Amino acid sequence: MIKRFSTKETRQIIVFLIVVTTLSLSIIYTNVRTFDTSQIYSTGYQDSLIYLDMYFGKYSPVLGVRRPLVPFVARLVPDLPGALFPLSRTIDPLAMVAFKFAVVNFFFLVATCLALYFLHRGFGMNYFTAFIGTMLFLGSSTVVRSAGLPLTDAAFFFFLTLNTIAIQQDNLLLLFFAQSVGVLAKELVVLISLPLILLSLLTWQRKRWMLLATLPAILIHIIIRSHMPALPVRRHDFVFLLEVVSGQLSVLATPRGLIKLFFSFSLACIPAIYALVKCKVPLLLRHWSWAIPIVFLGVLILKGNFDRTMFSIFPVVIPLAALGLSSWLDSESLSIK
Repeated sequence: MIKRFSTKETRQIIVFLIVVTTLSLSIIYTNVRTFDTSQIYSTGYQDSLIYLDMYFGKYSPVLGVRRPLVPFVARLVPDLPGALFPLSRTIDPLAMVAFKFAVVNFFFLVATCLALYFLHRGFGMNYFTAFIGTMLFLGSSTVVRSAGLPLTDAAFFFFLTLNTIAIQQDNLLLLFFAQSVGVLAKELVVLISLPLILLSLLTWQRKRWMLLATLPAILIHIIIRSHMPALPVRRHDFVFLLEVVSGQLSVLATPRGLIKLFFSFSLACIPAIYALVKCKVPLLLRHWSWAIPIVFLGVLILKGNFDRTMFSIFPVVIPLAALGLSSWLDSESLSIK
């Protein structure tokens, strides 16, 4: 049954969309207007070059056609009018393509904010708490730095949030769609969803159906990987695993590693921890909090980034942080004086 929104709820969503659209547009435009491929290695987002090559039909000798969704959709965007470009910017084919990626990422970013809003509401949180959570997401270092670049992150954020809503609402069709399409944006959609399914409050029979709904996405990823160039054979024994984890921990022990881990969620970690300790957290969200150390362990084993990869668990951390922050405010502090 389609939910009917009251006039008040409709106005709230309209205000919410105006705010997140304004902020998303500012983040996207600021990043894309300063995007320069000659400086890309200093930004830490060198994979932008891979997705730009994919747009032009050139495929990485290492990654092949993995994550083709955003480059394909960017091809569907018509050439933008020259008046939209800064006067100081040379309008070359590469700049035009970067702006096309920005258009695609803008819509995915706004859609992620809206999905994140409904994720909060699905936990029973009020409008104000959902608003806080979305602002924390938009203000995060990963989003601010990457959203406007030729990357697949914005699409990944959207499909990951959609997956989380599907598990929260026990919606198999939505999970099937979000998994099958989302894996074309980033395969982490599947990896992050697995612990969320297993840690959910669903019956084991229902969990099995949820896991089966992820199989098409896994199959799609296997097919894509089978068409990628063969990678060098790597060791996978226990000793090698210990070496990898030890290497990651040694990186984490450095100031740079600690700073990266901190900026995965920045100060949002504090209210998130407070919520777990002091607040009445929805039971599902409390169960899902165990996915945070699981993702951290995955970062250690798979040699992921301490900031960018750890941020993949934002559908759990952000609602916790929003709940913690809103609990610090009483009804009087929210009133207009």
